[in-house]
Amino acid sequence: MFDDDFLTFVDSKQEEKKSSLKYKVLIVDDEESVHAVTKLVLGSMSFQGRSLEMFHAYSAKEGEEKLVEIDDIAVILLDVVMETDTAGLDLVKIIRDKLKNKIVRIILRTGQPGQAPEEEVIVNYDINDYKNKSELTTEKLFSSIVTALRSYSDIIKIERNKISLEKVLASTSFIINLHSLDTFFSGLMEQIVSLTNNECSLKSNCVSVYMSFYKDNKLTFNTGTGIFKEKSKRTNLFDTKYKEVVSQTLNKRENIKTDEYYTVYHHNEDNTALLMLFEGDINSINIEDNLLNIFVKNMAITYDNLIMSNDIKESQKDTIFMLSEMAEQRSREMGKHVKRVAYFAKEIGEELGLSKNEVEELFIAAPMHDIGKIAIADRILKKPGKLDYDEFEIMKLHSQKGYDLLKNSEKRLMRTAAVVAHEHHERFDGHGYPQGLSGDKIHIYAKITAICDVFDALSSKRVYKEAWPLDKVLNLIKSEKGKQFDPKVVDAFLARLGTILEILEEYKDNISDEAFIFEE
Repeated sequence: MFDDDFLTFVDSKQEEKKSSLKYKVLIVDDEESVHAVTKLVLGSMSFQGRSLEMFHAYSAKEGEEKLVEIDDIAVILLDVVMETDTAGLDLVKIIRDKLKNKIVRIILRTGQPGQAPEEEVIVNYDINDYKNKSELTTEKLFSSIVTALRSYSDIIKIERNKISLEKVLASTSFIINLHSLDTFFSGLMEQIVSLTNNECSLKSNCVSVYMSFYKDNKLTFNTGTGIFKEKSKRTNLFDTKYKEVVSQTLNKRENIKTDEYYTVYHHNEDNTALLMLFEGDINSINIEDNLLNIFVKNMAITYDNLIMSNDIKESQKDTIFMLSEMAEQRSREMGKHVKRVAYFAKEIGEELGLSKNEVEELFIAAPMHDIGKIAIADRILKKPGKLDYDEFEIMKLHSQKGYDLLKNSEKRLMRTAAVVAHEHHERFDGHGYPQGLSGDKIHIYAKITAICDVFDALSSKRVYKEAWPLDKVLNLIKSEKGKQFDPKVVDAFLARLGTILEILEEYKDNISDEAFIFEE
């Protein structure tokens, strides 16, 4: 009465051919005879190519302990009356409410139906089947187990798809960073494992996947799950047991499936190739090649799009740095002041706990703090000596001019840079310019840029002064804590001082523009 493709009974010769994966069944009953009979009846059963592994508990309390210890039990055969008249029903509540296990299938078995009327139990308890022990023949037990396992298998597949999809969706918000490719494609690979109709439990590594991309025959990116998750396992792939099958796949440009490995290959029009290697329970991979090929093709296209997006972003960064440096080069000295400020700001932003996206935004916006200087006349901007009062008042206009230049952009990043340009000369105590903002009214990006700007200006040589000694610069910054600078930003600056000094040393041959002129 059962489909041979799903339910079989194996002898000792077939045992070796079975999958190493097993469905776990927990028997919770206080009668040892029930355990013995159940094991005898189900001991040789196999469903979807997987045999059963049985676990035993002789009380509801012991059953709870088993469920905590073993997190992938598929089916529970549960007695009602054990240490108490409602011990089994109480355990159902614990499983669903306390342990939050909604996946395991529960078959309630009772020898005293009067203690737990079927209609009441079915309505009030989250169980999947109800059987009277007196009517639970071998055939009906088989039917109940098959139904429960099929249900469990479907739920596992849905849950795995849900988890993989959540990873993919979560990763998309970070795709703007190249290093997020690993997160993004890791989620996609798990989705592929789900598509293969693999019956693995959610937490097992029955199938491991290696994935790599080649551009113009050169390896550009690789990642993996399971045994390939560690980078060291992927580095020397061609020098290991996979050498032959990988080389054969790349040379023939076709999928190869053996008892040990399954490789998938795709080469698109942009000369990007994708290689996937599956290892593990290969027999469980029963997805049609054309469906898998479509999925892999789309992954290759996604990879190209991500690389293109990253290239565009990097080009935008380069353009911003170039424009910012053009403004600096109109000043009395040329240098890479804007790049140093950007890298200083990145360190401080990370120390303050800004998000990855915020740090990236700060890194790009900070270099444009002095963009308004392109509107300042050369006679002032390039004056070799100290500015007089009127000239300094004109110089101060660069904050407003930078803001006016960027504020109407449709791009969020440019509007953010406008705020940085506008507020980077404001002071924490309210005595800055051009608006006289104070405290938290000043944008955090501007506060960070301000201290980076001053530190770099004082630490760098100019035509009208030598670079200040480090201890003198630090003493000034500490003295301005709570005055010119936000105390939290000063603390973050000092916490990252070692790295900031390394950045300053790396660009030591470049001379920066001024931020403030301090009276000695």
